[in-house]
Parts: sequence; structure tokens; C-alpha cells
Amino acid sequence: MTAREKLFAYSKIYDHKGSESLFLEAMRESIEHHRSHCEFYEKLLKDQKFCLENLKTVKDCERIPPISTQFFKYHEVLSIKKEEIEIHATSSGTQGQKSQIFLDSESIKLGTKMAIKAMKYHGFISIIPTNYLILGYEPKEGNDMGNVKVALGMTRFAPAKEKVFALRTIGDNYEVDYFGVINALNRFNRQKLPVRIFGFPSYLYIILKMMKESGMEPLKLNKRSLVFTGGGWKKFDDMMIDKEELYKMVEEFLGIKAENCRDFYSAVEHSVAYPECKRHHMHVPIWSRVIIRHVKTLEPLGFNDPGFLSFISPLVSSVPISSILMGDMAVLREGKECGCGIETPFFEILGRAGMVKARSCAVAASEYMKGE
Repeated sequence: MTAREKLFAYSKIYDHKGSESLFLEAMRESIEHHRSHCEFYEKLLKDQKFCLENLKTVKDCERIPPISTQFFKYHEVLSIKKEEIEIHATSSGTQGQKSQIFLDSESIKLGTKMAIKAMKYHGFISIIPTNYLILGYEPKEGNDMGNVKVALGMTRFAPAKEKVFALRTIGDNYEVDYFGVINALNRFNRQKLPVRIFGFPSYLYIILKMMKESGMEPLKLNKRSLVFTGGGWKKFDDMMIDKEELYKMVEEFLGIKAENCRDFYSAVEHSVAYPECKRHHMHVPIWSRVIIRHVKTLEPLGFNDPGFLSFISPLVSSVPISSILMGDMAVLREGKECGCGIETPFFEILGRAGMVKARSCAVAASEYMKGE
């Protein structure tokens, strides 16, 4: 069994200290795999004068050259053969060009283990038949967006009685079926089964706002119901509210307690998902590390200093995303500040970064594709 497999088989998903040696060895395996199977990545490491000998401690992982998510919007880079690709996933592309990420069977297997362990830890696996309201895209042929695949995957943790999608296909386009969603919520309320709501917080807010402004009688959904939001507010940033306020509206109009509302961070360019704890903080699990980087130099920052969000993980073997630089601004906090019992650090998203030009190994990566 490889160190990577041992890491994802480790039972305590927030035990950084106990799994530290496994994480370090798994990262060494990951970097060596991508270096030896991806010509672009080998050139990047050489240019940045990075070699495996640099990885002596987990902290040294900060020095692995990060690649910007922007790079994957314009280049397809693989560390496997094309015939080994099992899943092709894209970002939502709300800001224009979509990222293209490919997954092989091994990455999918480990990702599935990770998801099951996380859902089990937080108590989200159930055998009770459940109704699903997915505030995202209805699946259709040719739609490879990662959030569609994630939403469908989340319906496997409790048996589905019915699945209702908010974004319905109208010809070649998607339209939000607000009235269909309201009708589904009323139907679910009558059925008294648990309801799980997944998707974009913006659509959830719009629906709750419609209920309020129309004078609709508040619902009392089953007490086992859950709300999972993710994906950010996208093009609805102008109406964004604090998640505490959103959770308050959920409790008022749907009857779902705030403790059963959890946001989570995920991205197609980084296949690790970060669900909130009961105190609504996103702690870092054993299969990743979070680094906040200076907006000009990309040097690692400490706790409580805002900067670019960056992730380190050995999960994916098909694409060299072992060290990735996101387009989000964030801050890292010490785990003890939370009080939920999880001791690993947690991060808070501050918003999307502006259109900042910073010449670095992350931004300049595309030059290697052109032979420069």
C-alpha cells in the first residue's frame, strides 16, 4: 500500500499530528509521480529549482511551486495517459473560460473514501428516505461541470425519494424554476420526510426572499433536514448576505435549525471538500494543508493575515494540482479559536481576488506550454 493510500485510509480525519509522516510521504509520492509523468511539471520544478530533497517536513510543502487555477482555464495538462481518464470535470465558468480537470480511477477511489469519511464524521449519512432539492444544474448530456457531479454524489449519503433541480434545461440554456422549487418545498413539507437542500447560496436566498415577500406561510420541514450550500454567490454578489443571516432565514421559513445548515468549500481544481463544523468553520482535514500567500510575493503568511488561498494535497494523480493557487482571498485561523472540538486550523473566505497581475511561478506557468 502506498503512503497516499495509507493516508486516505487513516481513520481520524482531523488528526494532523498522528498522520503528519503519512502526509509528507504522500506528498513526496505525488510530486515524484507528476514530475516523471508530466513534461510541463518537470520543467516547472526545474525552473523553480525545486526537488524532492526540499521536502523534509510538512512545512516544506509550502515551497512546492503553486499553479494558479487560471492556468487550467487555458491548458489541458495530464500526468496520465488519455485512455486512463474516467471523469472530465469543468468549473462553472461564471467568470468566462472554464477550468478543465481530468480524474483517473485511483483519484476517484480515494476521493470517494475521503467523502464517505467526512460525511460519516459530521453525521450526515442516513438510511431514511430523503427528498432532495438541488439548487444547481439539472444533469444533461454534455454538461461536465464539477458542481453537477458533486451534487449528484451528495445524494448517495441518504436514499433519494425524489430529486428536484432548480436550474432546468430550456433548449440549450438553463433557467431557474423558482415556482417549481416552491411547489417542491410545499410537497416535501406535506410528506414529512427529511429534506436535503444542496447548491448555490444565492438561489437559496432568492427563494427565501420570495417566500417572505409573498407572505407565504413558513414551512416546518422534518427536523432531520439539512442544508448544504457551496459554490459562492457567483453573479449575485450584489445581494450577498452573511451566512449567519442566511441560516436565520432558513430556520424562519423552512424550519431547519442553523446547526443543520453547513456551507462547504470545494473547487474543480482542488478535489478536497471542506464542510463546516457545527460552529460553521471549515477545518483542514488530514489529506490537505491550507496556505495563505502574500498577494504580491506569494510567500506563505501566518495565522490571521489575509492573502491568496492556496492548497496542498496528494489526492489527484491525473493532473498536477498537488499545489494550487486559488482566486479567492482568505485568512487562516488557529483551530482552538473555534471551540467545536476539532483542533486543526480553519480558513475563512474573504471574497474573490481582483484582477491582479503577479508574475510568479504560478502565473508564468503557461509560458512552458509555449516552449518559452
